[in-house]
Amino acid sequence: MNLELLKLKLPEYLEKISVKEKNGMYHCPLCGSGTHRGPKSDGALSVYNNGKNWRCFSCDQGGDIFTLIEKVQHINGFPQQLAFASEMFGIPVSQDSPSGEARPAPKMDSHSYQAYIASCIANVQKTDYWTKQRGFSPDIVRRFRLGYDPRKQMVVIPYDAQDSYYLTRSVSDKRFRKPAAGEAGEEPIYNREALYQPEHPCFVCESPIDAISIMAASGFPAIALGGTGSRKLLNQIAQKKPLCPLILSFDCDDAGRAAAEKTAAELKGQGIAFVTAQYDTSVFPQHMQKDANDFYRGNLPEFAEQLQQNAEAVQRVMHAEENLERREHEAFSGANRLDAFLNGIHSEHGQEAIPTGFEDLDAQLDGGLFPGLYILGAVSSLGKTTFLLQMADQIAQQGRDVLYFSLEMSANELIAKSISRQTYLLCGLDIRNAKTVRGITTKSRYANYSQTETMLINTAVRAYQDYSRHLYYYEGIGDIGAEKIKEITDAHIRLTGNLPVVMIDYLQILAPYDLRASDKQNTDKAVLELKRMSRDFDIPVFAISSLNRESYSSGEIEMSAFKESGAIEYGSDLLIGLQVQGIGGKLNAQENLKKIQDCKMHPVRNVELKILKNRNGKTGGRIGLRYQSPFNCFEKDDTYTARSIANGIDDFEPAP
Repeated sequence: MNLELLKLKLPEYLEKISVKEKNGMYHCPLCGSGTHRGPKSDGALSVYNNGKNWRCFSCDQGGDIFTLIEKVQHINGFPQQLAFASEMFGIPVSQDSPSGEARPAPKMDSHSYQAYIASCIANVQKTDYWTKQRGFSPDIVRRFRLGYDPRKQMVVIPYDAQDSYYLTRSVSDKRFRKPAAGEAGEEPIYNREALYQPEHPCFVCESPIDAISIMAASGFPAIALGGTGSRKLLNQIAQKKPLCPLILSFDCDDAGRAAAEKTAAELKGQGIAFVTAQYDTSVFPQHMQKDANDFYRGNLPEFAEQLQQNAEAVQRVMHAEENLERREHEAFSGANRLDAFLNGIHSEHGQEAIPTGFEDLDAQLDGGLFPGLYILGAVSSLGKTTFLLQMADQIAQQGRDVLYFSLEMSANELIAKSISRQTYLLCGLDIRNAKTVRGITTKSRYANYSQTETMLINTAVRAYQDYSRHLYYYEGIGDIGAEKIKEITDAHIRLTGNLPVVMIDYLQILAPYDLRASDKQNTDKAVLELKRMSRDFDIPVFAISSLNRESYSSGEIEMSAFKESGAIEYGSDLLIGLQVQGIGGKLNAQENLKKIQDCKMHPVRNVELKILKNRNGKTGGRIGLRYQSPFNCFEKDDTYTARSIANGIDDFEPAP
């Protein structure tokens, strides 16, 4: 079978990615053992089971060729690992083992283990290893079902009540033996179930003998990792978080202390409550100061007392963390927020309205803009950008900073529009002297300008210069998203100490959060992030939004015009529509379209703002405006109410 042939390629794969030592061991490509970057200078990775399996005795990892491919090549999923190995060694996957086949699970004949373990338990009286060398009483030996294999002269330690795994150790030396990984799988955590007993803290040891010593001395549960590596523990935590705090009780040698320090850092990152066990080794005989079994045999009453002290220490940590969590939770109560609320009212950045410069709009908004998310929508060519830019200029003229994010127009185009507006506002009665954007930016025209026209342009430039130090333009085409806007805003506040008004032109062309997501999903995400930014920085954020196509002929703008992004409707604090005056009412779709087209053909366009949503004020208000499109200027329409009545629009509600 091709799968088995690929497994036999393990030594060849190791030769490709590692170096073989003279002693038959390999450099470990995972922990670096043997390469002078790992914990040992000699190779510690061994191949066994006729070349099918490997294990590194330094980092305590192992498996077969597919396990190694997963860890070295970072290829997840057995079909992908199988395809990689097949291509590397030129061994095609056979028909009876397709690349989509699930990886066969390690065979675990627990019945044979149960029989073997039972026979070892029955023979335990044939050795005095447990009682004389480890100091365990016969009751402890029976309680933990410790056994002895007289034929191999090895003691046996079952790992769980199901006898799914066991460990053997020679009674004459320190050699350990485990079931073949191909049969039993990777060595599990000894007494893993102890992690899920919430009544007591759980000690974490290197060897099962140490775990048994702790449980026998104190009654506290304990687990063993089979070495100094913490990978098994972290993998188990990833599957299911422990229900009890942990006490790291590694050996009292350099390797044990290093392992405890590393494991502590990893547990802290996982948010697991723990302490590192503290032992006063001076109370134990000098030759019995290395591990828990030494302490158990050296001075059992003192060892039991120190275990109790460590258990109390981790409980104190637990209580401290609970108290901290409780204090953090209480910080969200209204009582604890009240001082911050009152301080905010009286601070220099208290929530005073920022006038938009449009008198009737400010009256509808209780004085102007407050911290929150404002969105303006309109069909094309009604002056959305011009309106937002004029508002930005009028806010800057008050000495307030404005960050203007333009995702279509360049900063030079925006400046030209502002100067054009200034020529219109400063020209007096002779509008012929006012200049369009082309009139400002086309150099060849200046030769034909009169002295009056030239002076008007210069005066407009100086007027713009007086307030433009409060305007900050950021250009972008597909490279500015909500996160970038947040970063720039944060830097502005940090560098200037001023809270700006943020303006975005426009929402739908912000850089997407996720290229794989739909336009609606990316717009929804952008709206939520901008809303969060307005709240976190306590500033107004004003954005332009396009409308769905149905709104072009449906008459008056309604909230449904923004339905391509539900977040706009629900996330905004103020939602405004900019539309042609007199649209809707008794007009049909064709008449509405004609009215919009006729409006766009005129240099002076009669438009209105309609407040569709106002989270903190009244909804439905309207403001009439005249849009001088050649000169990029919106003005108050004094004839707004009279014209509305004259047009016979029954359901029209002009602003008061």
